[in-house]
Amino acid sequence: MKKTIFKTGLFLFVALLAMSCSKDGAVGPAGPAGPAGTNGTNGNANVIGTNTVTVSSWTSSNNGAIWSASLSASGITQNIVDRGIVSVFMQVPGGWSAMPYAFANFSWSYDFGLGVVVIYKTNNNAAVISNPGSQTFRIVIISPTNKMANPKTNWKNYNEVKRALNLAD
Repeated sequence: MKKTIFKTGLFLFVALLAMSCSKDGAVGPAGPAGPAGTNGTNGNANVIGTNTVTVSSWTSSNNGAIWSASLSASGITQNIVDRGIVSVFMQVPGGWSAMPYAFANFSWSYDFGLGVVVIYKTNNNAAVISNPGSQTFRIVIISPTNKMANPKTNWKNYNEVKRALNLAD
């Protein structure tokens, strides 16, 4: 008896599901046109990168052992925070170095959140350090789609990122 009730219920469920999937209505009106863009013709539509950002205004904390700067990055959406990548490169003699970056007793690092990247310079032995002065960075924001399309890319290697995403300097 239980098998018959189960089979009947399953049959009715499948029949209802099949009927609800049928196309019997008229096509609705077209939606409004989207915003004008490049349609990917001038770069990769899944990448939002700044050419360069030069920071000269820093905030000191921890008695001068940490310096930080907050940069607006509107391309960092919740989708990027949840599943994308944000890579930050620091301009050094001879090119770009991925952060985190360490040199002598100093470390450069970053953190990101919705619409913002915060860059830090710290002294590894917690000693007071001077204001970092003018420093140049490149922020590359990679969508989850582009991340999956380039699974072998080392996102900490600027030349690989540049090649995979067709970035122009």
